Amino acid sequence: MSRSLFLRTILRQNLIIKSPFTTNKSATTYYQYKSLSTSTVLAIQKYNNKRRRSNSVSNTSLSDAMLPPTKKQAAEQSYGVAKNGVEMKIMLSDKEARICNLLEQVSDYIAQTRSDLPRIESRIAGGWVRDKLLGKDCHDLDVAVNDMMGYEFATYVNEYLKTNGYPIRTIAKIDSNPAKSKHLETATTKLFDQEVDFANLRTEVYEENSRIPATIAFGTPTEDAYRRDITINSLFYNVNTKRVEDFTERGLYDLQHGLVRTPLEPFETFRDDPLRVLRCVRFASRFNFELVPELIDTVKNKVIRDALETKISRERIGIELEKMMTGPSPLYAIQMLHQLGLYKLVFEPPASITAGTVSDSSLAVRAVGAVQWLSNQNFEKLRPQSTDERRSLYLNSALLPFLGVSTEFKKRNIPAVHLVLRDSIKFSNNDMNASSTLFRGVPMFEQAVNNNEISRSELGMIIREMGNLWGIALKLSLVNELLQFHSDVQWDKPETIQVTESEICKKYHVLYEKAENYGITHCYQWKTMLDGKKVATVLGIRPGPGMSELMNQIMIWQLEHPDGTEDECKEMIKNYWETRHI
Repeated sequence: MSRSLFLRTILRQNLIIKSPFTTNKSATTYYQYKSLSTSTVLAIQKYNNKRRRSNSVSNTSLSDAMLPPTKKQAAEQSYGVAKNGVEMKIMLSDKEARICNLLEQVSDYIAQTRSDLPRIESRIAGGWVRDKLLGKDCHDLDVAVNDMMGYEFATYVNEYLKTNGYPIRTIAKIDSNPAKSKHLETATTKLFDQEVDFANLRTEVYEENSRIPATIAFGTPTEDAYRRDITINSLFYNVNTKRVEDFTERGLYDLQHGLVRTPLEPFETFRDDPLRVLRCVRFASRFNFELVPELIDTVKNKVIRDALETKISRERIGIELEKMMTGPSPLYAIQMLHQLGLYKLVFEPPASITAGTVSDSSLAVRAVGAVQWLSNQNFEKLRPQSTDERRSLYLNSALLPFLGVSTEFKKRNIPAVHLVLRDSIKFSNNDMNASSTLFRGVPMFEQAVNNNEISRSELGMIIREMGNLWGIALKLSLVNELLQFHSDVQWDKPETIQVTESEICKKYHVLYEKAENYGITHCYQWKTMLDGKKVATVLGIRPGPGMSELMNQIMIWQLEHPDGTEDECKEMIKNYWETRHI
């Protein structure tokens, strides 16, 4: 019997394993066994001891645990990874304390009115516990209850409030919908102006060729903890006991040591839901944690990789990627996708390439690293100017391996990046159009920065073609050129880069300032001095396909003659028309 199957067998015999948060030096792990034989208890202890030895876990307190590796220092500052001698504590806000007190009172109320039910306990689950232990605020409050559906518990909350003369709140019931990967019925309401989700503790069994559970049933806290994606997300805060519960025995340790690990064997966890592979990458990049070696080995398993390709919808892959790109460290995320060989699985190239060659994913890592380096330089105008611009710059830098690559779509050649966004990660039409525009702008700006005599009209027409994306296009062009100009630099390790006064950066900075000095940073919003009807009247022609050329000439003239009048513009377009037809 495999270790994971053995564990599940034990869990179904009502085993409860608690690792409550304690301030005692011993931080003892408490075991409570119900109706288990002595031999079974010894087997469980042997299994847990083997896990401890295999992962070099000593029986020390949380406060005495070793520091995370040196490269985790940034994470310690940003995310509160516990330092040596510093205990992780959950500090409730006033609102959170009121919610917890209410939930405890509701449990007492149910015990008094429903003697036929076992004691109902409320546990705050998952991300809230993790973030609170890291000293971070979290506004997602997910409450798990035993032996009762979340909606039923929420109705008891309202019943208790009404009985005690308090106003009740609307409860939204969200049914399970396996077709949309929603396997758990939940209920949502507001308590003290805080949105709270209620669900039942559960256990589930999956079909071999599907990530949709074949059966879902009420589970114990232990079963619920082990079905979760990673140990740091499997922690509970027991509202009744006021304790953090670590039923996997690894969550608190991994949280303190900066490790991403699955509660069960990685193969079983990923086989049940292959998307968890990408969730592991996302959480590692979010908190600057490390993937444990056995997890890395499992991700490289062909069975798991095939399952990720075939069992998971592209929409769900795109959602995980979106969170990586908008998280605190897109570079770390792309590094892991590259190192795990997942880049082309996520950014799957089109089946037919008509021009160019898709570059190695190492280019994406270096490009994203260059963006991170650029974000910390003194060239203020070359840094991302907003959250949206940051997202776009990181995303399109990650897509640079597709620069210059074309594919056929509806009998015409289009940038391959368009189909990568549409089919591989299911991003929006806005993202598809933006990336196609930005990739078209990269060579334009590379030429522009090397033209010291670029005129107002030449630069203005580039800006107009890029629209409001011109600033991002300029920076993406800079990133692409940095990789070529400083090819010896380890862009995947921006903290080690010694390049401070790059000539390339200076040229792009000068070009940006030139646009400002020309007063054309928003010229993409300008309207032509003469509209199509006026042009047709002046020239005595009917509007037609050739009108766009005339309108472009008018805009070029406007850019070259910022003080020009409408009459002068009419004279210019007459001369242009007559000369054109000589």
